[in-house]
Amino acid sequence: MTVSDTHMPLNRQALSFSLLLLLGFIWGTGYSIARFAMTHDVSPLGYSFWQSVGPAVLLTALMLWQKPVQSKISISDLRYYFICGLTGIVIPNTNMYFAAPHLPAGLLAVIVNTVPIITYPMAILAGRESFSAIRLSGVLAAFLGLMLIVLPKTSLPSPGLSPWVLSSLITPLSFAFCAVYISRFRPAQMGSFQSAAGTLLASSLLLAPFVFFGHHFYSLHFPLTLPDKIILLEILLSSIGYILVFRLIKIAGSVYYSLVDTIVALTGLMWGYIIFHEQLNEWTAAAVLLILAALILVNKRQKELAVC
Repeated sequence: MTVSDTHMPLNRQALSFSLLLLLGFIWGTGYSIARFAMTHDVSPLGYSFWQSVGPAVLLTALMLWQKPVQSKISISDLRYYFICGLTGIVIPNTNMYFAAPHLPAGLLAVIVNTVPIITYPMAILAGRESFSAIRLSGVLAAFLGLMLIVLPKTSLPSPGLSPWVLSSLITPLSFAFCAVYISRFRPAQMGSFQSAAGTLLASSLLLAPFVFFGHHFYSLHFPLTLPDKIILLEILLSSIGYILVFRLIKIAGSVYYSLVDTIVALTGLMWGYIIFHEQLNEWTAAAVLLILAALILVNKRQKELAVC
């Protein structure tokens, strides 16, 4: 049973909303940080590795400090970690980092955060969701918005960037697959911290051969350079983000947490404008409005169905 925000005490509503804004702000900032790193000689694979292994170490240390893991890790647990690590971190993050230097950071944030919109039809096919005309209209609105980005020749800074928009959709598609997989196969006894730490460790192991044998490892320098500081900043922000996710879901529920995507998209647009002076033209502005409306439609109906 999910707790509706309308049934929360005022202090819990305020805390939930504050955590939602903070989490959206942190994750929305990550797109501009990634673009900055990718345009300052940090390879996508090297950056992706740091963003797996850094939070993995911090979250594992925090988990062990709070409560040592007592249960043994089974083969099914390892399969869960590696599938989630591959589809929830390695593929989507690395793909996003390859696209980051080519697409405006704000636009990339909006595209990547179509995860709930893609998850919904996948969940229907997997038997995890029921049909809703309102939510389907959100899916169609998002599709139209993406077409307004890809098809007009003047929508992007260069017509040749359209393939990067299409390839960037691999990221929300992979995230959506991971979300559906988690809803069906997450072990009942596995806690959120254990799930996140195990997934991050698995993703680090999956990335390691490509990073080291492909000579993509990015070495930190001493004294730290600006790209080094950016990498460490994002490790810290990502780790805080994971902690906020667990706290937010615990006090407000997973449905309330799903509202974060809209805040992430808006924050990404804001930082893209402030840091890189990115501006939307009439095509991309219409596309962003359609996608944001789609997020609201998909998440609003989901929220209504979950109210006790």
